[in-house]
Amino acid sequence: MNLQTITSDAATLSLILLVVAGLLLLSMTRIVFLLRTNTRLRESTATMERQICTQQSEILAARRDSNAWRGEMQRVFDAFRAEFSKRLVESEQRHLDLTKRQEIMNQAAAAIVPAAAPEDESAALPPPSEADSSAAMPPVPALSLS
Repeated sequence: MNLQTITSDAATLSLILLVVAGLLLLSMTRIVFLLRTNTRLRESTATMERQICTQQSEILAARRDSNAWRGEMQRVFDAFRAEFSKRLVESEQRHLDLTKRQEIMNQAAAAIVPAAAPEDESAALPPPSEADSSAAMPPVPALSLS
């Protein structure tokens, strides 16, 4: 069989035409299915991009709120720290002043006591010691939070 006899036979040509038409039909249906899938994927991609943009803006808004809150808390903390530092310095200064006053009064009392010593040695008070001066000293007032 040569090519001339194959191409002149009608049954062979119709069989070849039928095979080619079937392959063409299969390829066309495949193209249609691929186009539909491509369209669905584009729609899905567009939806996903919108969701991503929305989530990104929500994340940025939450971050801004978080940073604003953190800054506000830092300012409040700094204000409290400055206030209590000032109160601590004032309290320590009051304590030092009271201690100094107590020492001056103890020195004055010690200077007066020997000059006006009673005749009876057993009735005389011993000079105030350091433990007595700290016990007689009023306590330092606590810091109030209000």
